[in-house]
Amino acid sequence: MVRKKLQFIVSVWVVAGLLNVFAGTQVLAKTVEVFPNVFTIVHGEGSDSNSTFIITKEGVIVVDTRVSPMEAKKVMAEIRKHTQLPILYTINTHYHGDHTFGNQVFRGSKTIIAHKNVRRALTGSAGKDHLDRFKSFKIEGLDEVTVTPPNMVFEKRMEVYAGEYHLQLIHRRGHTNGDLFIHLKELKAVIAGDLIFNGQFPYMGDGYVSEWIDALHYMEDQDVEMVIPGHGDVGGKPLIIAMKHYLLNLRSLVQGQINDGASLQKAKETLHPVLKEKYKNFGKAERIDGNIERTYLELSLKEGS
Repeated sequence: MVRKKLQFIVSVWVVAGLLNVFAGTQVLAKTVEVFPNVFTIVHGEGSDSNSTFIITKEGVIVVDTRVSPMEAKKVMAEIRKHTQLPILYTINTHYHGDHTFGNQVFRGSKTIIAHKNVRRALTGSAGKDHLDRFKSFKIEGLDEVTVTPPNMVFEKRMEVYAGEYHLQLIHRRGHTNGDLFIHLKELKAVIAGDLIFNGQFPYMGDGYVSEWIDALHYMEDQDVEMVIPGHGDVGGKPLIIAMKHYLLNLRSLVQGQINDGASLQKAKETLHPVLKEKYKNFGKAERIDGNIERTYLELSLKEGS
């Protein structure tokens, strides 16, 4: 009974939390040249999810395709400002529509790569349901979406070689059950997807808090100096540390409430102001209660198992 009640609470928050992904003032998109021939489009209309493209000698690799074909066409236009080489591969860091609903624009690459759980989430009725949920947010351009799942999947790790670049695709569950991050070892860089949000409270509606922390521990142990997050500006290794510390602090605070016998509502009332003050420089403060709920659910189910 407790499990079902908590699952209902979080399922309600998932919808509300996703709505807040697109709430508020949008910052115009800008393209940042992270390294020579490695570009990231940050911020933007309809969604602030980042999209990265890598221009190799053989062609272009695109990582995440934004929230709609309209937005994806802007990514393609930006690519064509720099090269006319073909699109070799498209990679999705996870299944959420703000990272995958532009996939159809890049079908010409023939190969869309992701973790196997991303294909499962975007195929058939699951993909339709996910699109319908996003349509309820009234984001422009979603009526044009044809859900386009990846057609090449992997389970734990995949190596991609293209021209002078070597990409290590590493699955670590955290933000969703299908996350991957990309390690560009020669550049000492990672494309982190939504395992990292820079400057805002993360969306945790599909998250696995303890595994997310483990994923960030793993990422931090790599030889990394540059980090491209799923949302927010590009930065250095401190982005990994900041994200990890937020999750560690959240987990510790919620566990303390559970140990004290606090209800979910009491935990939210107690912890919301604490987190808001401690992370007052973070945007998307409307996600705080949802993050407490998700963590409370995970820790409560763990104790009840």
